[in-house]
Amino acid sequence: MSQGQASEPHTSVRFTTKLEPRWVVSDTPLDLPTRLSRYGLSEVVNHLLGASPARPFDFLLDGELLRGSLGKALAARGLSGESTITLEYIELLAPPQPRGEALVPDWISSLALAAPGSSVASSNPVLSGCYDGAAYLWDASGVQAAALGGGEGAAAVKAVAWLGERPVVASKDGAVRGKALCVAWDGADAVVSGGTDGQLRISTLAA
Repeated sequence: MSQGQASEPHTSVRFTTKLEPRWVVSDTPLDLPTRLSRYGLSEVVNHLLGASPARPFDFLLDGELLRGSLGKALAARGLSGESTITLEYIELLAPPQPRGEALVPDWISSLALAAPGSSVASSNPVLSGCYDGAAYLWDASGVQAAALGGGEGAAAVKAVAWLGERPVVASKDGAVRGKALCVAWDGADAVVSGGTDGQLRISTLAA
């Protein structure tokens, strides 16, 4: 081992997994450089497995995805390199695949998705607020189904929400009172909004 390698920070790592038996490695702790991140750790696991072709893995530390190096993860948790940490390796989480895209006339300020199981969730589940003063309904492929409000002089929409199957829009002209900047639903009969006047308001929905 060279002098540089000898002085490089290391930590003891035990690998574990819930994958099928053919992807399980020994749980004997290994002394690994703390500079390793997901890619380097995948190389270690694949070497232990003798896997060909190599299989990419993600790693969980204390139930959270490892982002960055082991050293950064240890520092964030206040752990020293003398500790033995347990890393669970899982199938690499693939990035989401785009299903569609759409253009709107101005900046998008807010988005809300309809609750699974509702009638709008199967038809037009996406509600967006826009700086042109309108809110838009979209289907899952990005096709616009309807525009709500807007027009000349309309104030920018700052927040949108689904109240069950009803869209609610908050805009700076006081559409949900007090120059609203955000809006939420309690799941029953109340709407909560907050705005530039520093007030939190709770309103009861009309029957």
